[in-house]
Amino acid sequence: MVRIKISKTLEQKIRRGYPWIFHYQIKNKKIEGELGDLAVVYDSKNIFLAIGLYDPESDIRLRVLQISKPVEIDSIFFENRLLSALQLRNSIVADGTTGYRVINGENDGFPGLVLDRYDSTLVLKLYTAAWIPYLDVLSTLFKNKISVKRCVLRLSRKVAASKTISREHSEGTLLFGKKITEPIYFKENGIDFQVDVISGQKTGFYLDQRDNRQKVRLLSEGKSVLNVFSYTGAFSVYAFSGGARSVLEIDSNPIALAASRKNLKGCFINRNFSMEEFNQITGDAFDMLSKLESSGQRYDLVILDPPAFAKRKKQKMTALNSYTKLVRAGARVTKKGGILFGASCSVHVQSDNFYKAVFLGIDLAGRGYEEICRSGHAQDHPYTFSEGEYLKGIFCKIV
Repeated sequence: MVRIKISKTLEQKIRRGYPWIFHYQIKNKKIEGELGDLAVVYDSKNIFLAIGLYDPESDIRLRVLQISKPVEIDSIFFENRLLSALQLRNSIVADGTTGYRVINGENDGFPGLVLDRYDSTLVLKLYTAAWIPYLDVLSTLFKNKISVKRCVLRLSRKVAASKTISREHSEGTLLFGKKITEPIYFKENGIDFQVDVISGQKTGFYLDQRDNRQKVRLLSEGKSVLNVFSYTGAFSVYAFSGGARSVLEIDSNPIALAASRKNLKGCFINRNFSMEEFNQITGDAFDMLSKLESSGQRYDLVILDPPAFAKRKKQKMTALNSYTKLVRAGARVTKKGGILFGASCSVHVQSDNFYKAVFLGIDLAGRGYEEICRSGHAQDHPYTFSEGEYLKGIFCKIV
């Protein structure tokens, strides 16, 4: 078992629930630990502080599993963590949803691990290879405690590039269950979706926006909708489900737009959409918004859900400027009395700063606004430490 020494300052942070120890924070430099080893942290008084998974290949060398009280890290430990996570999500299934996050990494006590469910298919995504030695235990646990047919393994880019990854644990392999021979379907708020769990982004679908999509659904009746960064069109499907008059999508990825068309067709089997009802534009969002403004196009509901503008802390100011620029462009194509929805999934951009960037963007567009509501994490995406809080959104009436 690896022994790790850290500073008194970091000790206090760990006690408050911070789940990571980075390589530069370790005081004893010569550590002979292997991937997936359990590592113990003792405080300055040589009293047990924490135990976690050791990863010599990652900047995050230790991912904390347990603090304060020593415990046996075994199948029973993981089972208790899983049962707690499942209990937290009981009401989601009752709401007509079979696609949701079962384990949200550190926030559910499984640091560096995400488990998503798409009806009878689980997708396990690893952000540290330290979990590889525990896959047999986890697979058995998932099979016994969750009523599903299969579990697909997905890996982050860094984990996939690790020399320790064998063929049986490579990206897209099955941990258990039958090979996928037909499309995977699931329900979200009673709406049917199709998902690519093998090669789709993240685990195949952005499950974290479920509550915001439902809000869009409730606001869409009779409206013209502009869905910017539309990806696979989930917001568009919700808009039509809520009675939208028309939807225009903008995305730079033609593959994503094709997936959106497939989702729309799958959800509205008996409906043939005209070009006036549903259309798509392939291109850069900022350029396309500028063209729409120049041509006099205006919309009742504008959805701005971009990818993370700040993937590193030093990109924070650039990201805030980008959000302001995006909202300014979006507000300019929003009708008077229309609604603008803006979202950020950048963990390095705090909520207050994001909202200020949104308000500034509306102001720079020469428009006024009335705030309708703000949104955060859905029930299946809990957060227990500040870096675990990444999603924020806001709905504004443009006046």
